[in-house]
Amino acid sequence: MKVKQYLGDLNGGGLLITESRTIAEIQVKKLSKKEWRQLIVDENILQKKSSQTALRFANVIRKRLEAMGDLYTQLLLDVSERAYIQLLMAAFIVQSPVIVDFMRECLLEARRTYKPDIPNDAWVRFIDDRIKVVPELSSYSESTLKRMGSNVIKALVDTGYLKSTRQRKIQAVYLLPEVKELLIKINKEELIDVMECTQ
Repeated sequence: MKVKQYLGDLNGGGLLITESRTIAEIQVKKLSKKEWRQLIVDENILQKKSSQTALRFANVIRKRLEAMGDLYTQLLLDVSERAYIQLLMAAFIVQSPVIVDFMRECLLEARRTYKPDIPNDAWVRFIDDRIKVVPELSSYSESTLKRMGSNVIKALVDTGYLKSTRQRKIQAVYLLPEVKELLIKINKEELIDVMECTQ
């Protein structure tokens, strides 16, 4: 796997909870490129300071939704808030497979060894270790990798894996039945064990 595929759009932000709902609502309408641009740029439905920022966020979210398929996007709008956030995390993981390795090597390993939290430099240590396997990671600047790590940690906090960005106490996450059901339906069943940190 190429490094760009491995990291995906980690630079584009965390779960983007509020923005993702807005983009999902317009995705299901199957708009033309012109109509899409009009909503994002002219009407500024994401309420961003610049059209460039709005387009960047919109494109990141659209890629995540498209990777999961139409059924996912439709159901995303019809579930509880907790299920919605778990489903956003699933799309985040699919788009950035590096998160799977981070969750396995940091969260799962800490749980296995009965550690209550992960260290503040867990992401930096993880990346240093991954460079041995994916040498191309070293082509990214330290600040870019750090920003990616911040987005991952924030997503883990939003989904309930960690107590807060400062207090990185590990918490158990159990997927809701409707989330498991949808992941099976869209052939992403392997995410269930990953997201419940069981393997």
